Amino acid sequence: MKRKMKQKVLCLLAILSLLTLLLPAEEAQAAARTGVYKKHFVGSGAESYRTVIIKKITKKQVVFQILYDRSNPYKLAGTQKIVGKRKGNTVTFQYKDTGWGEKGKGTMKLSRNYVKIKTKTTGKIGAYPSGAWIGTDGKWFKLKRVSASKKFIFY
Repeated sequence: MKRKMKQKVLCLLAILSLLTLLLPAEEAQAAARTGVYKKHFVGSGAESYRTVIIKKITKKQVVFQILYDRSNPYKLAGTQKIVGKRKGNTVTFQYKDTGWGEKGKGTMKLSRNYVKIKTKTTGKIGAYPSGAWIGTDGKWFKLKRVSASKKFIFY
């Protein structure tokens, strides 16, 4: 009797093991958080920051703003409020800056303590000769969470 019980338990464990191998695995991801995310760049003669301020996260959308500022010569650019479409931890969006005439589209990937963002300028750059500020030329930037503040700079 004990032998049959052991065989049943072993068969059940084998079946459960096979099922776990066959089911599609999903990457465990911590929930994204609102707040301020930044990346600091140091160049020859100038420092700059890329900043994302996430104000609200729902199951289907994320409300946020993108900022760029540089020290020498001083430059500050920011987007209007962006409402991006969320699918899982990926957010797609379109943006327009608040004064330089730049507009574009992008993708953001959410994580608990950082975001990855990639933007591409699709519209005119504006009158300033140095080009796009919000655009990342299709490159991914990883920004770390630095604050819980949700206050936009421009609006």
